[in-house]
Amino acid sequence: MARTKRTLTVALAAAAVAATGFTGTAAAAPAAKLAGVRCVGTSFSGTLNTNMAICNSGYTVTMQDNGDLVLRRSNGSPCYASGTRAPGDASATFNKTLVGPPYLDINSVSQGQIGRVWGAHNFTQMGTNASVNNKGEFYVGYKKVGYC
Repeated sequence: MARTKRTLTVALAAAAVAATGFTGTAAAAPAAKLAGVRCVGTSFSGTLNTNMAICNSGYTVTMQDNGDLVLRRSNGSPCYASGTRAPGDASATFNKTLVGPPYLDINSVSQGQIGRVWGAHNFTQMGTNASVNNKGEFYVGYKKVGYC
């Protein structure tokens, strides 16, 4: 009886560890926290440097250390990427223009401008920032440029 009790206890403990590990993976923290990325809010109107992100309800738009600007779900899977590459020194800068649409310039200290993501104004207001909303939609001004 004691042997059966001990076997059952070990089996239950192993199952608890497995369940906890599974639950921990399924309910993972937002991608920004997992990667050591610093969240600066839900939008930005200046510069987003390497390993900085805008975050909302588990969605993150991160300026990665490889030069790519990426929108991710809370489980870390990517939904949108700018397709830019730079060796660890990239940043995304929001540009509000009076003539023409707003845009993000993806710049590298070592390579200069490596990409541009175009946004839009609407008929009554000018786009003033890049943002991510709680539905996983990434906007530059009033143009949705990526979504999950």
